[in-house]
Amino acid sequence: MSKVRVYLSACISNALNNEFICSKFPEDKFIFDLPQKITPKELNHENFPLDVYKKCLEMMEASNIGLLLLDSYGRDCAWEAGWYSANKDKKLIAFVESSCHFTRDWMIKGGVDIFITTNPRIYSYAVNDPILKHKKIIFLDNIEFIADKILSILDE
Repeated sequence: MSKVRVYLSACISNALNNEFICSKFPEDKFIFDLPQKITPKELNHENFPLDVYKKCLEMMEASNIGLLLLDSYGRDCAWEAGWYSANKDKKLIAFVESSCHFTRDWMIKGGVDIFITTNPRIYSYAVNDPILKHKKIIFLDNIEFIADKILSILDE
């Protein structure tokens, strides 16, 4: 596979953290599409034009995988997770470091193909969760290993 194209599904208001996560992936192996780069900064979400939706959909269709950041996601991200779940040729990888906010969202958990965390407590939760325990669950000692781990999963 050439470069892996990743659609980042995360709260656009958390742009700095989104870019931090993306910085953990080598540019010679990954291309990231970030909706935060195409959303109009001067408008509230409810005033985004239809073109923003269409561009996001184009980015999702062009992606090889979706990366859902569970530390910061909202309703739009939940819709994106559902889209990836319905498109079985595209994996949805969820990554979480600290937030347990996602634990109540059973439909999100059901749509995830691969669950990755750097948090031992969240890992322990995931392996016992009635939905996530049926998914591929990965614990990373360090976020620096995330790109290599995802590449190895995609090669399986």
